[in-house]
Amino acid sequence: MTTAIDSDLQSWLSLQEDDWPTLLVGNGLSINLWAGFSYSSLYQSAALTTAAQSIFNELGTTNFEQCLECLHHANIALSALNESTAKVDQTYEDVRDALFTAVGLVHVPWERFPQDAHDALAVAINGYDAVFTTNYDLSLYWSQMQTTKVVDIVDYFWAAGHQFDPADTAVRSSRSTRMHYLHGGIHLWQDNQTGENGKWTSGRGRLLDIQGKYGPGIDRRPLFVSEGTAAAKARTIRQSTYLSFCLEQLRMDDKPTVVFGQSLADQDRHVVAALMHGPTRRIAVSMYPTTDDAAVIAEKARILGALGRHKVEFFDSTSYPIGAPSLLIPAP
Repeated sequence: MTTAIDSDLQSWLSLQEDDWPTLLVGNGLSINLWAGFSYSSLYQSAALTTAAQSIFNELGTTNFEQCLECLHHANIALSALNESTAKVDQTYEDVRDALFTAVGLVHVPWERFPQDAHDALAVAINGYDAVFTTNYDLSLYWSQMQTTKVVDIVDYFWAAGHQFDPADTAVRSSRSTRMHYLHGGIHLWQDNQTGENGKWTSGRGRLLDIQGKYGPGIDRRPLFVSEGTAAAKARTIRQSTYLSFCLEQLRMDDKPTVVFGQSLADQDRHVVAALMHGPTRRIAVSMYPTTDDAAVIAEKARILGALGRHKVEFFDSTSYPIGAPSLLIPAP
């Protein structure tokens, strides 16, 4: 007999004492911290020149990575043919600057991120064995860096030069929380020539001003997934050893899982597919409370359909530690 779906959302308090080794985090976390993160996409927020827009159109993508890679290859080809690269170089710089300007427009400023928010976020994250995030903003990274003396969170970028080495992924301590950036991050890069992945570091912790590290003649490009379809996201992930590793880690994880701020929508089918791999397990999914009972029921039905055979439970996102309304950082 099929149990009727209701609009009730239990409190996290009724679930928190159970064993939840794994956490999957989405943009709902970022929005709860900073209202500016509720943009529809970087592409829609970017002020692109006509030339830059034409590259996106010809490629049939909204992915900044693909556009920058295309222009990088154009620079190589023109240079080899002793042709001028001026137009290509200018367009590369326009796309690069539009990307980071868009990020800067929507990102919480470093100066406005309070220490108590860093503490709350890092301590909550550190309570899990493995954390997976589809966010590419700096919130989680900043909080990890600001609390290194009190939390034990590792991100696999421990090879020389803060690079990811797929042959060296064994975590030394069983007490460490393993962080996986499923869609990359503003602080991550990929080398077009070698395929190596790494992260930028900064003593100041900011990293919102790193666009100068990229250029048409430089092999490194930003490593974060900014396109809007699951198929395009999957293509980008396959081109990166680090992103492929992270998705495979989620696929192989068979522990009870908390899903917070991640809608498991169609554009993240690859994430849903990874969750569906392996044995049946408990999955607790957060939902933002609303007075529209019909909408809650419809959303529950959609998620239950996506997660199929797993034992899915729903809880009020505002009752979760990093979903508390008090964490919202006020705009200037």
